[in-house]
Amino acid sequence: MKYVRKILPWVVFLACVFVIYSYVRGHVSDFISLSDMSPRYLLLIGCVYTIFLAVNGLFLKILTAVFDIDLHFLEFFSISVVTSFGNLLLPMRGGAGLRAVYLKSRYNFEYAYFLASLAATYLLVFSVNSILGLACLVLVYILSGCFSPLVGAIFLLVAVLSSWTAFSPAPNLEWIPLQWVRQRAVKIVSGLDIIRKGERTVLKLASLGALNYFLCSLLTWLEFGAFNARDIQGREIGFLQAAIFSAIGGISGLISITPAALGIKESILMFSTRFLGISRSQALTVSLIDRSAGILVVSLFFCFASVYINRRLKIQNAVGLAPEGIEITNTP
Repeated sequence: MKYVRKILPWVVFLACVFVIYSYVRGHVSDFISLSDMSPRYLLLIGCVYTIFLAVNGLFLKILTAVFDIDLHFLEFFSISVVTSFGNLLLPMRGGAGLRAVYLKSRYNFEYAYFLASLAATYLLVFSVNSILGLACLVLVYILSGCFSPLVGAIFLLVAVLSSWTAFSPAPNLEWIPLQWVRQRAVKIVSGLDIIRKGERTVLKLASLGALNYFLCSLLTWLEFGAFNARDIQGREIGFLQAAIFSAIGGISGLISITPAALGIKESILMFSTRFLGISRSQALTVSLIDRSAGILVVSLFFCFASVYINRRLKIQNAVGLAPEGIEITNTP
């Protein structure tokens, strides 16, 4: 079983790469527009992606505040950058593990509570994204008559399941036979319960989820505009189309078994957005621009973020080792 878990992400990744490669090889001419991308759009994409990283850091700040941890801007932004960098390299969103280790080392934040905060983030993000994606889908249908029953059903299913899981009463875990497993599971559930009982916390997280969705949609819209993309009717791809496209891409995170859902996200987008008038080559092009912009922006900030976090950990170690009566200043 352990061997299967290790090899499965690579099998899925190679299969997706083969499908994408086969398509690109047969449609090379469709990607010529990449050479005509506007530098102005590329700069805007970089700026929006930077704001997106800061918003992801704000999720962490709000969640950890519930457990009496106060993260300032440079700290939560740096954690967000390092997490994103880890997600680019590791399967199953492994960058979150780096964040967990930092919070444990710096603030003695228990891994069980970290998993609770991670679960709360994903549940709210998936819930908000799917609800807003469904709303945009209905608006597109009203305005243009375009609709996909399958995409609509997926949005509705994800919205119902994630919302129900986020707000349903804590389950009884006495059925778990192993005591140490049961104790950790209870702690995770109790941490999630602490978060959702804070109405202001839930409201802040939901607002950030909506802002996160808007930024992703804006990013996608700019990426379509970067190579002057047109739908099958010859019109510029609008914000609503980009918002639905972004929501579909976000759902791919549910099956993120390869690093950053590499290959999986592209395959889902290529085969699920035709109803929007977006061709497969356009979907793949936007996904490639998005990944390239993400890698570039994260890489630009990564050196600073990693040095900053290492410095914070060294200060923490120094404080822990300092003789009694000697105070070491712990400045941002």
